[in-house]
Amino acid sequence: MIIHGYSEEELKKLPDDSVDLIITSPPYADRRKNTYGGISEDKYVEWFKPIAIEVKRVLKPTGSFFLNIKPHTNKGERSLYVFDLVLMLKRELGFRFTDEFTWTKLGVPGKFKGRFKNAFEPVYHFTLQTEYTHNPYAVAEKAKDVSLKRYKRKACGESKNGSGFAGMRKEITSDLALPSNHLHIPQKSNQYTIQKNHSAVFPVELSTFFIKAFSNEGDVVLDIFGGSGTVAISCIDTNREFIIIEKEIENIELIKKRVEEKRKEKELTQKTIFGDGM
Repeated sequence: MIIHGYSEEELKKLPDDSVDLIITSPPYADRRKNTYGGISEDKYVEWFKPIAIEVKRVLKPTGSFFLNIKPHTNKGERSLYVFDLVLMLKRELGFRFTDEFTWTKLGVPGKFKGRFKNAFEPVYHFTLQTEYTHNPYAVAEKAKDVSLKRYKRKACGESKNGSGFAGMRKEITSDLALPSNHLHIPQKSNQYTIQKNHSAVFPVELSTFFIKAFSNEGDVVLDIFGGSGTVAISCIDTNREFIIIEKEIENIELIKKRVEEKRKEKELTQKTIFGDGM
């Protein structure tokens, strides 16, 4: 489902506990003035709070909310409004601040005076309860021989440091290794092609990682700032349903085009594999 409208208004039309996973990347403060009005840093948390209230309402108790936003630099200094946003979600709305992923954007061009180029972005993970949908082996990778002994250890009982993660690592009989929360995902040439029509595009591989690891086939995935529709493409690839909300009509047309092309591509692939009689 692709919805043209404002996030807060369109979220109010969705039923309670109706979404399994939310992945989104909101606009930076003082950016995209022609689309979101260029929300100032001191007003950003106030602007986002009513949206977050609706996010919490529509998210299932077993769901996850992933927020990709990085403090930008203004006059050579990092802004702090993103940290205020995280604190608001935790302290005022009661989200559980479950994890923070680091997306390392390999191959990013750029040169800046007085500092190094931005080569990573955080992705904040929020949940509503301690038990939530988590499929770590859906994103497992081939383990290196040197890592097998470490991954085949069996952990059980209470964690000594109180982290709550003891017992999550089960004995592994295969040669699969679980990834860390440090994701190395390069920018690709097709991403820059899409950026001609939309300025802020993250790779399909990034949203696909979270969709595979934190939802099941047939689940509903929501992006409240649809942008170029990358989450929708990941959902088609992974057999999930999607709801994309986007304010700008130009972006809506781009999303529709990408979704149509992806569905045709997937249909052609399935016919090639299974034949016309599938």
